[in-house]
Amino acid sequence: MLAGMSAYSSLIGPTRADCWPMAQVMAGMSAVPVGHAIDLAFFFPDDGRERHDALAAETRRHLGGCLTAMEIGLRLALEETPEIAAALAQWPQPVCWSTLRAQPTLLGPALLAHMQMRGGISLMLRQFGGPDGGSGESEADSLFPPDDPALGEALAALMLAEGRWLLTAAEDQPMQPDLPAGFFAELLWTAAACLAAIVQRSGLIEAESVVPLVEAAAQRQLARHDEATGPIAAADRLVGRLGDRADAPEIMAAALQHRRFLLFAALAGRRLRMESAQVADILVMGPVGQVAALCRALGGSDSDYRQLLLALRPVRPSLSDATIVGEAMRYQELSVAQADAAVGALRAPAALRAKLDHLRRIAG
Repeated sequence: MLAGMSAYSSLIGPTRADCWPMAQVMAGMSAVPVGHAIDLAFFFPDDGRERHDALAAETRRHLGGCLTAMEIGLRLALEETPEIAAALAQWPQPVCWSTLRAQPTLLGPALLAHMQMRGGISLMLRQFGGPDGGSGESEADSLFPPDDPALGEALAALMLAEGRWLLTAAEDQPMQPDLPAGFFAELLWTAAACLAAIVQRSGLIEAESVVPLVEAAAQRQLARHDEATGPIAAADRLVGRLGDRADAPEIMAAALQHRRFLLFAALAGRRLRMESAQVADILVMGPVGQVAALCRALGGSDSDYRQLLLALRPVRPSLSDATIVGEAMRYQELSVAQADAAVGALRAPAALRAKLDHLRRIAG
């Protein structure tokens, strides 16, 4: 388990740590937990090393795109101050993403984990494409009664929000930063710090005067931010519109069949009394045992579990046919009581789970 990153083991750290000399992994990263340093080394590899895999590429695209969009907004706001505008004019191209690539320890563990979840959902959506080749209208008819246009509109809003995540672009091309408020603020302060450092080094304005001006520009962006525009919030709203109908097993099965992963996570979160983002995190990054516990607690059959593992293959390349067979056999031995107990532990606050896991590792 990665200390400070999440309350469950990442597929990045433990499985890849032995592949790299620890001196290389930890060089310049003594200020962060070892597990987070391993993740940073994976997501921000040295130029001489082979590039990252598909999940890391998607994660970097989300991270770089959101950071670049925030930088553009800050630059526009800072144009009101001539001295700062003149300093930034020396660097007309976005600089925050390149700064973060050079100094990855600016990135906190929780934010990196959230971006990895976003990247994983995007990768799965892109892998499977549209819902069985059908249109949005036919999908709405399959998922919800055709005489309920409000649900169709809510589903269309979710698909539109997901579509923004699927737009292909380079890492430094802006992407709408439809992040939860806490993560939005953290990434925004990262962009603000990068720009403030550049302006201070320019010498065109007193260093002490830079921070209040940059902070004011960032505060205006914070005030305008609406986290309800993102796909996660859209999925939660759709499930809220469903009401008690969201508990019907056929709705969840249809969501998975049509590869509406965030809708599936929101439906599962409602039934299990968990945040939908946490369910999505587990689907993308959590140990397979936690995926099994979620499925069994939801009443999933052996066949349902195999279908779920097959759907997760784009972000879990280790799920070969032989591995899925083995996991399916282990799933048969997992009782509902065991699954409920595991899910109950997952409901505890992430900070509590992370620190408890840390103490367990220390104790051996």
